[in-house]
Amino acid sequence: MKSEGDNMIRTLITLDENDYAAVKREANALGLSIAEFVRRAVRAALPPRGQGPWMKYAGLVQSGDPQSSRAIDEIVYGQKD
Repeated sequence: MKSEGDNMIRTLITLDENDYAAVKREANALGLSIAEFVRRAVRAALPPRGQGPWMKYAGLVQSGDPQSSRAIDEIVYGQKD
C-alpha cells in the first residue's frame, strides 16, 4: 500500500469480468470514477462511525405518529388487549 495526499491510501482489488463491467457501467451512469464508486460502496457497507451497525437502520421505518416513540411496544407488538 502506498500513502497518497489527502489521507488516501492506494490499494488493489481484483474483480471478475462481470463485476468489473457492472461497476464501470454504474460509475459511468452516476458520472463517477470507478475509484469513487468503490469508495462510496465501501462507506455504505460500513457501520456509522462510533455507533453500532444497527444504527444504519435508525429512522428507516416511519409510523406517521409523531408520538410513536412513547408507544414503541404497541407499534412493534401491536395493540395491547
